[in-house]
Amino acid sequence: MKEQKNHRIWDIVTALGLLIIIYGFSAAMLILPDKEYSEEENRYLQTAPKFTVSSLTDGKFTADAARYCTDQMPLRNTFVGLKAAIETSVGKAENNSVLLGTDGYIIAKDDTPDFAFAEKNLNAIEIFTKKLDIPLHLAVAGRSQDVLINYTPALYPALDISDTTFGRVFENHGGIPQIHLLTPLRVRAAMGEYVYYRTDHHWTTLGAYYAYAEIMESYGMAPHPLEFFTREVVSEEFYGTTWSKAGMKWVSPDVMEFFRYSGDESLVCEIVGSKTFFGMYDRSYLDKKDKYSAFIGGNNARVRIYPSESSSLSGERETLLLIKDSFGHSAAPFLAAHFDLEIIDLRYYKPLVGNPSVLDLAEEIGADRVLILYNMDSLLTSDNLASLTLGVE
Repeated sequence: MKEQKNHRIWDIVTALGLLIIIYGFSAAMLILPDKEYSEEENRYLQTAPKFTVSSLTDGKFTADAARYCTDQMPLRNTFVGLKAAIETSVGKAENNSVLLGTDGYIIAKDDTPDFAFAEKNLNAIEIFTKKLDIPLHLAVAGRSQDVLINYTPALYPALDISDTTFGRVFENHGGIPQIHLLTPLRVRAAMGEYVYYRTDHHWTTLGAYYAYAEIMESYGMAPHPLEFFTREVVSEEFYGTTWSKAGMKWVSPDVMEFFRYSGDESLVCEIVGSKTFFGMYDRSYLDKKDKYSAFIGGNNARVRIYPSESSSLSGERETLLLIKDSFGHSAAPFLAAHFDLEIIDLRYYKPLVGNPSVLDLAEEIGADRVLILYNMDSLLTSDNLASLTLGVE
């Protein structure tokens, strides 16, 4: 009888506990204000969706409501980290499509890329190139999983996936002048050099230097040697986007550097329509999680970098039109040692919507050459390069 009574007590305690959790979390979601932005994940969160009959019938309202519950759940970051800890404790070498690699690396992976976007982007580049009367080169950076093959978990077929992806993307587009960045960076990584961040999908400043060297040599121009630069450690607490996605909170942070050189502080960095500052680094970002945006002020539609009148770097310089994704941010300071830069990001620069077409812009600024610097992931997951053909007849 006493044993039966104890069972009833525990049943009641269990039921009360579940009710407290369910209603407690529901009450917290109603009481706590919505968060619009997650600094830890470096993205905007889903806020409460507005109900309309059309949004309900087309499924948008229910999809947004599901994302809202996920994004605004109390203690969300704690549960993400707990899930990652449980997954790895039972022997899984990944969580949320992030591999737990060796030597402190966590590596975002994509086993089944969709090549439709890449095909659309490369077709647009071919059309655009034919209309230009100046040299154009395409430089594609490897994803972390393409470069860090020596650091992926045992038995993960990183080399097969990466080489198949690069081969498939470019097999029908040999007419586009290319600067090959994958192999040089992969070789450096295999030698143990710190060319990609351990917690982020970008290359490090050292990796960007090696990419710059390949670009300059492809142009028939001499890059500055490593000893030309003074390496300044600006943060030892950089946690990148891969860390945010993985939930592996125990992984150590990255070190971030600026490679400085004489006269770089006299270069003007003009974020068109926003602000202008000297040098190429917005150090205010170093106090935030998104430290990578310290390079040339982060994501902006159009940026101009050129020497001030009193700069030791002023003189006869070519103008380079750099069409880039975020991998171009840390490469730009190196290129600015040689070129006046006009930089556009087609995720934000909208041709023919208050802006000239890219073809007209190249003519307007008197560009001497065009460089498209993209990461393979951008080619595979977005089609913003297709806007190169807008205004092209």
